[in-house]
Amino acid sequence: MIIGLDIDNVISDFDGCMEGVFVQEDKNKRNTGVLNAKLHYMRGMLDWSEDEVNEFMSRECENYAKRLKLKRLAKHYIDRLIEEGHTVVLITHRREPYFKEGEKTTREWLKLKKINYHKLVLSATPDKTPECVENNIDIMFDDRAGYVYKMRERGVNCILVLTKFNQQERKNLPHVSGWKQLYGFIKEYEAK
Repeated sequence: MIIGLDIDNVISDFDGCMEGVFVQEDKNKRNTGVLNAKLHYMRGMLDWSEDEVNEFMSRECENYAKRLKLKRLAKHYIDRLIEEGHTVVLITHRREPYFKEGEKTTREWLKLKKINYHKLVLSATPDKTPECVENNIDIMFDDRAGYVYKMRERGVNCILVLTKFNQQERKNLPHVSGWKQLYGFIKEYEAK
């Protein structure tokens, strides 16, 4: 099988890192604190304007992406999938304005974390449908519910990876909550 994996919040703990960064930066800005902990740090958790969020992300996102931690068991299960003969294609939307050198930053991080994969694809938009089709992805895993819906509507078998911030958006989407469950989902799909 050809398995597609988003990087941020699927392989890396992007939100775990960036939420803390935003809260710390808020202390430096106005120190108004968290207004709504259920909302995403970029969409209403703090009292930042959209311009402030975009300016901060454009300035800092790539720097922090270089230091992201892996999601628990990600490397273990990716290695296992490859050992079992699956092809792993990483599909990410690490582009302008938040990433100036998205491919370089991503390749260096993957090398640092010793993540094995067959191909890295930088998608033109957050909707990774064209890249999934082009790469004959059998099953894709992504954390952004809106784009999971779009990919599924366009015929891509995309599964939502749950995070702290997408629980309310999951509705009837097939989903997994961690790498052990993700691996189990692949094994069940493979058996069908």
